[in-house]
Amino acid sequence: MQSERHPSISSNPVDPPFRRGAFARADTSIAGGLTSIAWVVVFSCIVGVGFWATHRSQPLLPNLVVGIAIGLSASLFSTLLNRFGSPRIGPVVKVLLIAPVSVVIGVEFTAATVGGVPHLIGQGNIGVWLNYGTSFVVTGVACAFFIVSAQAMRMRASLETQRREAAELRQSETAARLALLQAQIEPHFLFNTLANVQSLIERDPARAASMLDSLNRYLRASLSRTRSTTSTLADELELVEALLNIAAIRLGERLRFAIDVPEPLRQLPLAPLLLQPLVENALLHGIEPSIEGGEIRVVGRREGDMLVLEAIDTGVGLGHSTKLHGGVGLANVRARLASMYGVRASVSVAANAHAARGVTASLSIPIR
Repeated sequence: MQSERHPSISSNPVDPPFRRGAFARADTSIAGGLTSIAWVVVFSCIVGVGFWATHRSQPLLPNLVVGIAIGLSASLFSTLLNRFGSPRIGPVVKVLLIAPVSVVIGVEFTAATVGGVPHLIGQGNIGVWLNYGTSFVVTGVACAFFIVSAQAMRMRASLETQRREAAELRQSETAARLALLQAQIEPHFLFNTLANVQSLIERDPARAASMLDSLNRYLRASLSRTRSTTSTLADELELVEALLNIAAIRLGERLRFAIDVPEPLRQLPLAPLLLQPLVENALLHGIEPSIEGGEIRVVGRREGDMLVLEAIDTGVGLGHSTKLHGGVGLANVRARLASMYGVRASVSVAANAHAARGVTASLSIPIR
């Protein structure tokens, strides 16, 4: 009987995507090396033509060959020193090592192949060596330029890597602060809500059931958010609405609320726990301390390429507290905004402009 092979198991021990990635990196490295060699050849040809132009009595070919041979030799020795040499070898030492050796090799190669130039090795006439003085100087200057340029490129690449790692670290810290903030807010909120449900079960079963329904909505939305790497304004508003429903059941007529955000804006992405702390701040430090209570309005609008979200309350105002629930403070929200959006995003808290009391907490976030 012919055996069947499982379709998901490959007979090749190497996973094709990994091989494709390795080949892509190899192709990139080869392409970069060929580009560097091409630049060296072009630069060497220019130098060779320059030497020929100053000595028109000499043929052009030997000048081109000697220039290319010196350039390729210098490039090869520079690569070998960078890869196998000591890191303590400075640019000056590299130039003093690479330049004379490259000139001698280039001249000897040209003399042995196309001719037209005298040999240096074994040449006892000092005048012949002095004739190549310009070649030594030009090669040294060129080596110094390319070595310094290569070091500058490596430093820029290193700085870019450090900046990228720092950005990743800031993102990790932001995620950790977000997790800590959730750990601070949700258990406290959950325990208080369950305690209120327990107290309502006997004296007002209908309100207890309504509170449990809102708590169920809140927990479902919160759990869905923790399992996803992205969130939308609609997701955050669902949490805010469930939170305010629970608070309205608990506070009764002392709390009125409304959410006024156009439907197109609700589909925009929004990082978790940027809006909710401002609403909780309005509830805990604005409405609850007020004997007669008040109203909370969550308003959203678009201003150019910015999304503006406001939590407006008619509570006791700024005279009592400007802290956010959980002791996190506005600094936490500002830090997260700066990390995710840069200087374009902002958060502000101010007294209501056209009311006797109350506070408006506003978020301004660029629309991506």
